[in-house]
Amino acid sequence: MRFGIAIAALAVALTLGACSKPTTTTTATTSTTVTTSANAPASFTIGAVADTETNIQGCSSSFSRQGDRASEVFVENGADTDGFGFIRINNTLIRVELVSGNENEKGGTRTFADKGHTVSIVETVTTTASHPDTDSVEAAGTLAVTFGGSTQTLQVEGGTAC
Repeated sequence: MRFGIAIAALAVALTLGACSKPTTTTTATTSTTVTTSANAPASFTIGAVADTETNIQGCSSSFSRQGDRASEVFVENGADTDGFGFIRINNTLIRVELVSGNENEKGGTRTFADKGHTVSIVETVTTTASHPDTDSVEAAGTLAVTFGGSTQTLQVEGGTAC
């Protein structure tokens, strides 16, 4: 009799699972929002990128999590064409290329992706201060990083210096 009950319980569990719709879960911390589909792999970690790892010549833009300027999470060359940048995901440094951009002196949006399009980054920032004497600007906004079916949106601050 117990065997029959176990089979019936298994059939009910399978039926309920087959009818369940995938859900989206969003969790927020002070500077990161993570959105993951119920069927997506586990979240990923975004780590610090050291200036010495990027070998960017000339102007560069760098962004840290808001309130933590000690470690940069995204560094890019700030170029309007042939732009590229670096991000560390799951302890691996990944180079991304500029896919599109729409910006002006007040800020803008730039989209980056790696060659295999497994990583995409949407950088949306607003200029918060301009320093013509040092050829630099400060900026704040968000980085929406998508990897493995999950997206993390980080509140960031940083800027561009030449």
